Amino acid sequence: MGLGRDVVTALAKEPARAGLVMDFDGVLSPIVADPATSALLPGTGEILKDLAARLGLVALVSGRPVSFLVERAGIEGVTLVGSYGVETYAEGRVQVLPEIEEWLPVVDRARERLQESLGALPGVHLEDKGVAIAVHWRQAPDRAVAAQLVGDVVQDVVNETGLHREPGKFVQELRPPLSQDKGVVLRRLVADTAVSPVAYAGDDLGDLPAFDAVTALGGYPLVIIHGEETAPAVASASTISFAGVEGFAVWLSALRDAVYT
Repeated sequence: MGLGRDVVTALAKEPARAGLVMDFDGVLSPIVADPATSALLPGTGEILKDLAARLGLVALVSGRPVSFLVERAGIEGVTLVGSYGVETYAEGRVQVLPEIEEWLPVVDRARERLQESLGALPGVHLEDKGVAIAVHWRQAPDRAVAAQLVGDVVQDVVNETGLHREPGKFVQELRPPLSQDKGVVLRRLVADTAVSPVAYAGDDLGDLPAFDAVTALGGYPLVIIHGEETAPAVASASTISFAGVEGFAVWLSALRDAVYT
């Protein structure tokens, strides 16, 4: 486990003061062809519940809608932050940033435009996130061609609407251009709970702001590697990495053992 063991030791020293923040897809849930079928790796939910009972903060931060996170990972004691910080679910309540309201009609127009231009392309899937819209092409017969087509259309929609473009692995997402990203969310969670040290686990380009933030806070960036799919910028974001969701699950189990010793 290498340096990962050092992080376990640091977080387990005073668990009630430590924090663990993670992405969902590709970190706790295996990457799947159809994003609608994404689910926690078996056994992970029990580990997270146990960790939430001991650590000062356990949170999931995702581009997914918070309703999706509640359905797939609604675990006692775990804070859920969806749509890159727009929605937060904690203690049975959902809080939504009020400034999102003015952008909802714009997101609706973007959704219609993307459906008209890309909805019929083989292997291209539009994911409606309510406050955002994502275009996936993992299942496209020719991913390179699909990536070019999707990229061109998404850029046109960005130019027309002013929405923010968020790239990922075989996906591009359009969302309101608010000052929200996973780094902002991480800093807010840490400020609200006063945890230290804190670790953040991610696997994609959208996690880079959180890696920067956790490093600036003196914490630990944890990278989950998915072979050639992992962008170089992500792979080089930390010296602490794990081989896929399964490798990270082993580390989570070790952390649980340590905080209960």
